[in-house]
Amino acid sequence: MANSKQKLDPDKIFKLTSRINSTESLDSLLDTIMDTARDLLNVEGASLLLYDRERSDLVFCHSRGLKSESLQNLRVPKGKGIAGTVLETLKPIIVNDANNDPRIYRVIDESIGFVTKNLVCVPMIAQGEIQGVLEAVNTLDREQFDDEDLNTFLNLSEIAAIAIRNRLLIEDLQARLDDIRNLLYIVQTLSTITELGTFIHTTFRLIIHAMKCERISLVLKSQKTGHWFLAKSIGFQLKGKKRLIDISRGVISRVLKTGQPIFSENKLPDNLIFPRRNIYRNDSFISIPIKNEFDIEGVLSISNRKDGKPFSKNDLDILILILHYFRETYNSLRSRERKQKLDSFKRDLEIAGKIQKYSLPKIPELLGGLEIIKTYLPSKEVGGDFYDLIYHSEFEFSFIIADVSGKGISAALFMEFSKNIISDEVARFSSPSRALMNSNTIIQEKFYSMMYVEVMLAKINTRTKTLTIASAGHHRQFLYRTSSDQLFILKSKGLPLGTRLQNFEIDELEISYEDGDLLFLYTDGITETRNQDKEFFGEERLSKLIRNHAKDPLPRIKTIIKKATDAFRGNRELEDDFTFILIRLH
Repeated sequence: MANSKQKLDPDKIFKLTSRINSTESLDSLLDTIMDTARDLLNVEGASLLLYDRERSDLVFCHSRGLKSESLQNLRVPKGKGIAGTVLETLKPIIVNDANNDPRIYRVIDESIGFVTKNLVCVPMIAQGEIQGVLEAVNTLDREQFDDEDLNTFLNLSEIAAIAIRNRLLIEDLQARLDDIRNLLYIVQTLSTITELGTFIHTTFRLIIHAMKCERISLVLKSQKTGHWFLAKSIGFQLKGKKRLIDISRGVISRVLKTGQPIFSENKLPDNLIFPRRNIYRNDSFISIPIKNEFDIEGVLSISNRKDGKPFSKNDLDILILILHYFRETYNSLRSRERKQKLDSFKRDLEIAGKIQKYSLPKIPELLGGLEIIKTYLPSKEVGGDFYDLIYHSEFEFSFIIADVSGKGISAALFMEFSKNIISDEVARFSSPSRALMNSNTIIQEKFYSMMYVEVMLAKINTRTKTLTIASAGHHRQFLYRTSSDQLFILKSKGLPLGTRLQNFEIDELEISYEDGDLLFLYTDGITETRNQDKEFFGEERLSKLIRNHAKDPLPRIKTIIKKATDAFRGNRELEDDFTFILIRLH
């Protein structure tokens, strides 16, 4: 029989990449990769196994041919079988005599009633991170797999790994955006409530909505008797003595003894009793202690997701944030009932600070040949500046630096809301101006307020040595050219995001750079630093510093800028957020 396998030539790579990038969902993306794998190698079946970082194993996510429905969600431990070995070694493997190869993980074949004759398996790696493995099984038109098959599969795995990583990033950003939107809605809704009973009831309803669950309960300790009792519940009811909780065993007992949350993804912790298990959808639940300065005041628990899926660690993180807000407000309202006093300012600052700490990204000091160093100092407990880094490929990156108008809890939430939208759109669109204009449309549709955000977006392509910038009302930035020893001002036309205009437009500017050039992105907290005479540090002093020290190592430049502004400010407090990013271009 003639060999009908195909080669992955440049034209097919381009078409495949375009097709992959045009798919909307992760499921559609995985379908495309699986169809391509079968067509390229002409095999009986192909599977894609994603790496589960929390459990450190592989899970079958998509298959074509074989018995795909039976394979779904089956797991392969790290180091077990061919796929597990590829995960452990990060090296591809060809097996042409599966019947006599002891590495074959026969548990999978036996569980689905399938016979593996031969296979090729390769790792999917993007940005140095393992995404999973690709596996093709049983050649149809030839006796065995060869090196040409392996090279073709490796080329496909590189394309698939980058696409999967980017799609997971987008889905994660969208999920975080939903979380922040829920947090914002919860804070805004609860901030107007002054009566304790209404506050608790409304909080429960909002948690039910945000966590997509059916059951929620709050257990408190009676100040009179010292007994623990069910104070509030939704999804079930207990009456009379049944409302008293036995704290000698079970979930509540474990939380009270350890003072730590209990999170069960879908398996009960060891030696934990879960009474009346038959009334729950699964064993997934979250129980969190509510603490004051000295001890535990209560325990909040949720269970029974409406879609039947287990809760995630992200659900736990979001619920902890909500409970921080709940505890502070609950205590304040309870105090208000006695003292008629509520310290809302302190609560706002604490919540805003937690949200900001939760969201700031980590930026490496070396990336694709670029040298990077950053500084971020909020002026108060909360700030309005933010920055982000978006990976487009191994040679193309976008840097975002921005400043949100206003201060306090509303500004902090709007900052996180805006940051997720902007990062999502920058990951979607190759054009910086298009990404910012689309961000403005989404912000207007989903968040109506008088706030706005000034943004500078710089996209760097290290292969073409080009810098593309787009500005949404952000002030001027600096580019130092080493060869000519000149400092240039980077500016681009555009109004801040959140501006409500029908014809909202943002310009785009592309500039070539040379090795050793220095890009300096900053917010106005630097130039608007004031001294004892209330004089601004200003752009002229900053530009002189940059030009005089542009060829110095980045850590030294960072120290010089900080020392100069500190000395200029003297004993005055920092009045605005102090944020900048230095990038040595290569």
